[in-house]
Amino acid sequence: MRERAANPTGRPGDHVTLQKTVYRALLYCYPAAFRHEFGDQMLAMFAEQLYNARQSGNFGEQLAIWMRAASDALTIAPKEHFHVIHQDLRYALRLMAAKPAFAAVAILSLALGIGGITAIFSLWNGVLNAMLPAVSHPEQLVMLTDPDAFGMWHGRMSYREDGPRPWLTYEEFEQLRDHGDSFSSLMASEANLDSFAVRVGSGDLETVDGRFVSGGFFDTLGVRAANGRLFTPDDDHVANPTAVISFDFWQRRFGGQPIVGKTIAFRKATLTIIGVAPRGFIGETSGQNPDLWLPIRMQPIMVPQQHWLHDTPPMKAMWLHAFGRLKQGVTVAQAEAQSNAIFEAGLESFYGPMSGEKRRDYLDQRLHLTPAARGASTARKELSSSLEVLLIAVGVLLLIACANLANLLLARGAARKSEIALRLSLGASRGRIVRQLVTESLTLGLAGGAAGLVLAHFIYGGLIWMISQAHDSFAMHFSLDPIVLAFGFAATITAVLLFSVLPSFEATKTGARLSAQSRSATASAHEKRWGRYLVSLQLALSLPLLAGAGLLARTFYNIDHVDLGFAKDHLIMLRIDSREGGYQGARRGDLHRELSRDLAQIPGVRAITLSQLGIFTGGESSDQIDVEGYTPKNEKDRGSATDVVGSNYFSTVGVPLILGRDILDSDRDGPKVCVINEAFAKKFFGGRNPIGMHVTRIGDNSVRDTFQVVGVARNLRTHFQEIRGKVGPRYFVAAAQSPNAASSPTFLIRTATKTGPVASAARKVIERLDSALPIMSVQTLEKRMESLNGQDRIIAQFAIVFAAIALALAAIGLYGVLSYGIARRNGEIGVRIALGARPGRVISMLLRETFGLIAVGLLIGAGLAYGASRLIKSQLYGVAAQDPLTFFLAGALLLAIAFFASYLPARRASKLDPMVTLRQE
Repeated sequence: MRERAANPTGRPGDHVTLQKTVYRALLYCYPAAFRHEFGDQMLAMFAEQLYNARQSGNFGEQLAIWMRAASDALTIAPKEHFHVIHQDLRYALRLMAAKPAFAAVAILSLALGIGGITAIFSLWNGVLNAMLPAVSHPEQLVMLTDPDAFGMWHGRMSYREDGPRPWLTYEEFEQLRDHGDSFSSLMASEANLDSFAVRVGSGDLETVDGRFVSGGFFDTLGVRAANGRLFTPDDDHVANPTAVISFDFWQRRFGGQPIVGKTIAFRKATLTIIGVAPRGFIGETSGQNPDLWLPIRMQPIMVPQQHWLHDTPPMKAMWLHAFGRLKQGVTVAQAEAQSNAIFEAGLESFYGPMSGEKRRDYLDQRLHLTPAARGASTARKELSSSLEVLLIAVGVLLLIACANLANLLLARGAARKSEIALRLSLGASRGRIVRQLVTESLTLGLAGGAAGLVLAHFIYGGLIWMISQAHDSFAMHFSLDPIVLAFGFAATITAVLLFSVLPSFEATKTGARLSAQSRSATASAHEKRWGRYLVSLQLALSLPLLAGAGLLARTFYNIDHVDLGFAKDHLIMLRIDSREGGYQGARRGDLHRELSRDLAQIPGVRAITLSQLGIFTGGESSDQIDVEGYTPKNEKDRGSATDVVGSNYFSTVGVPLILGRDILDSDRDGPKVCVINEAFAKKFFGGRNPIGMHVTRIGDNSVRDTFQVVGVARNLRTHFQEIRGKVGPRYFVAAAQSPNAASSPTFLIRTATKTGPVASAARKVIERLDSALPIMSVQTLEKRMESLNGQDRIIAQFAIVFAAIALALAAIGLYGVLSYGIARRNGEIGVRIALGARPGRVISMLLRETFGLIAVGLLIGAGLAYGASRLIKSQLYGVAAQDPLTFFLAGALLLAIAFFASYLPARRASKLDPMVTLRQE
């Protein structure tokens, strides 16, 4: 009062009030319990100290009071919070120990959801988004070729028909490297990852993965050697027999021992190891982990008869990816424009003078530069949609798990109403109780998250194995990098919020005093409604998982049972490399005939033939052709796939001939012949009879080979792209008439008995004939088909597992809610039974009440399933995205499980003893 009298304007008093308001806000840094117990005393003491300081007129003392207040908030408040958190955490752990079954179910449910979504996110991020590891400033890199292309192409391409150039030839790379000034450095790497049989020192033969690279490879990627030295641009001038090995291969094969100077016997050369790449470095291609890198100049020596460093017009060997590091200030568009100018000048020089139309056709080629921080990838485009589908599916599974846990916590909260009501009546705030309940949920969530990270490692391994079934060279390692850890933590916290907030608030609605019976009944009805809503949500989320799993399972079945045009059982594919064995020309043909004769003598062999491309080996070959009586619409209309096959190819494989005959051994001494498939006959001959007509192949330097058509075979699927797509035109020429063509043929052995003993005997036949002849693979067609369909099979299996878990969680949730609700109504049900209600009537009453939430869940789920099916449309084969049968079966299964989960508690309730129940009430 004295202060107001002395200051009639009230301004100083207002100033003090403002400071007290600020200090009161500062008190919110302390825990609520601490604030409620000591806050008023602290505020009064602060006001008195501040008043005394103002009376003395000492501004420095006032500032010191505020500094002490702020210091106390920064030092004491965290200690008090830690004390409260420690209390809550101890209480939560005691509850978990008291209810181990509940804790185990909660942690396992969360571990499955969090582990699955973290593993799939890690792979999705690594394949689609992560930058190249151990590469310096990858954002400065650009690719001059197609990041998704792999393999090679020998021939010619056009921009109108094929788009930007997917690969470069070595001479094209040299021109860009020597004449371009947009890049500080430029390098080339083989677009394929090769597997080689090597011998380290005096050890046994072993298989390693390697890649040919230019001398500027490591400089452009900005890496330094972990041991020894790496390739330099000088290595592009001569063929140095050297190799750089990866850090993983160094540790795995050599135990990290000194390695520089050791040799590797590699085909026709002995390579000296000059260095080790840095830890974590995988090169320029995401998802691959080469064991070693080889100088690009060694290619003709390492792969005899395949000279890819120099081209002869008009054919080009396109097999290289090219990466460049932009100079400071140069944009991608500027670099692309200059690169295309050099590229087009090189094409003009290569093809020489040409007429106007031919010139436009041959020079119609372009380069398209793209950012290359993520590197190239052989699987990125194919895996993107599959990984996104799995990521969404496991996310839905995590939502179902959270809904199930929320239901369990609602039930547990109802059982703890007396405890919570007592604590509220004794003065605890609702916020304090909510904090305790959230801490309990957070403890469960963190335990589930930690278990999920462990589980993620194994799920990740399963995913990598799945992908490697379809992509032999695919390899990635699970690592808890900051992005993956942050995602796992975010998934855990999100899950905790989803399943804990609602039960926490519902459990604290009891009020400040012990509940009356009527109040308790109202609360129970409210919780019951929430439990039913959550069950409907679980059912709704389960239906799209079930429908998606059904569609993917049917897709795998359709692919696994696709009509190949021949029987896939009892067929062995044995591939050799006769070129590597030193067989050329006539000697190669003699070797193949002798091998065919000896293999045919193995007991159990019914027939034998050979094919240059084999069946589903990944190889492909095509030619420019002229067909007698056919006028092509354009240059692209003159192409056809081809294969070089042995005698009796079609009868051995089991493909019926529509017209004419098979290729025979006697064709070796006669005119050149070929057999065409139905697609070839339909496209090039229409309604004409092709037998006796001629097909002319246009080879390098316009060399023409003419073949007479002697047979028309039914379409057969021998290449992976033909499994889901149409069979294109293909013609088959006799291997006996093209001895240099079948350099690494696949012998196709049709057996009458089990394939295992025949395959073992075939290996022995080859070793006896020539122990140095490389055997590249021995595999049954059924086994090969399993690996080709591996991705579809495992995705379907994962989807089925996710759907089964979702179904189980939904059933458990429905069973739990109904059991809890019926237990709360035991008195009512007992009265009904005492008054004469028969068991069937009690069951039907309870099931009718349940039908509503099941119907709502199915209706919402049907809409979600319709939308989800559109997301996986590109993954399907042989089944429509909205297939009525699959949707009906998924809905029927979910309805049956829901009915069974509802029937059990209803049936148990119908058998209640009314006298016992009424006495308990």
